[in-house]
Amino acid sequence: MADTKGRGGITIMKNGTLLSLTAGVDDVDDARKAMHEARFLIDFRVVPLKEGGYMVAFHKAVAVFVGEDEYRSIESEVVARQDELRFPGEHFFVPPDASRQDHLVGLYARGKLQRDAQSFAFHKKI
Repeated sequence: MADTKGRGGITIMKNGTLLSLTAGVDDVDDARKAMHEARFLIDFRVVPLKEGGYMVAFHKAVAVFVGEDEYRSIESEVVARQDELRFPGEHFFVPPDASRQDHLVGLYARGKLQRDAQSFAFHKKI
């Protein structure tokens, strides 16, 4: 929040996507345009939060929150469906210092981002 103070705030989408957008005229329209672009983001970085859960960064203006219990409840499905979670022709390049769990959390978060991009559902602006 410190990085966005006075710049437009944070837009929260239904599935947990967070957008850090500059202040505009229409928050919903700005979020719709940003989500249209965000559907092409594929690279991610997983940041465990000290409060619990994960923030998955896709871009300096796009991140997805994944709750710890939320992920734990879906983890076995993510593990089983890893190949289906790839885009056609995609090959994963996982940094050597990344944990397997970070990779799986990121894949799950990418699915949440895609749901928000495909089925636009503005939640609120803070």
